[in-house]
Amino acid sequence: MIVIALKKRQVLLALFLFLSLAVQAQVATTAATCTAIGELEKAKIKRVVDGDTIHLVDGRKIRLVGLDTPELDHKKGNHEPYAVAATDFLRSRLDQFVYIQTAKNERDRYGRYLYYLFDKDRISLTSQLLSEGLGYRIAVPPNLAYQDCFEAAETAARNAHKGLWQQNLQWQPKAGFAISRVNITSITRNRGGWWLETDQDLVINLPPYVTDYWPAQKVFYLEGKEIEVRGWQHQRKSRYSDFKSWVLSVRHPNDLLEIKASVKH
Repeated sequence: MIVIALKKRQVLLALFLFLSLAVQAQVATTAATCTAIGELEKAKIKRVVDGDTIHLVDGRKIRLVGLDTPELDHKKGNHEPYAVAATDFLRSRLDQFVYIQTAKNERDRYGRYLYYLFDKDRISLTSQLLSEGLGYRIAVPPNLAYQDCFEAAETAARNAHKGLWQQNLQWQPKAGFAISRVNITSITRNRGGWWLETDQDLVINLPPYVTDYWPAQKVFYLEGKEIEVRGWQHQRKSRYSDFKSWVLSVRHPNDLLEIKASVKH
């Protein structure tokens, strides 16, 4: 009788562990995908341009909100790593139609419409690309809807070392979107916002129109810290020797974070 009781206890324990793991897996999957909240518009697709851009048959050119995917070189074919994979993945998730949702700021400087895109099941395409490691999350106010969900999707890919997360984050002097790890050496503020000097040929700018997100104490705390920063990088026109050659603009605290010792890898 004692042996039978022990066996029953072992079976029940195994069943409990199995169900717990199943629930945890379901929670992780739910956290890594974003279901649409609010009204959606159904639109017909003309073509997928790359991992974060599509054209509609009505002439609208759409840029997905919340991420940046690697660039395709349409002229010479010198594509960035995972650019083709991101484009193919987006194309595979779309049929003739897509569901779109307008962002607060509806246009970018190139005239493209800034929309959140969803597949036939109302699941965010940004979150799907992020969960596969085929793009980097980005926060550009005021278009901050679904940020928590996008962060969870990216974290899942990062922890699994998927796609782009197999690459190192060493700073590189090149124009366009960049994500890097650098050390902050000094901090100043003027009419151009906050300027965070780094140990590379790079200065990080927090523009004046987003300084409400950056209390002085929070900014000065970063001096001497190793941080992970992401945003669009450009080379300065001024070539004075006292200035860093490259500037990276950051618009939201989600995109400039201190690196804790426990998460270094």
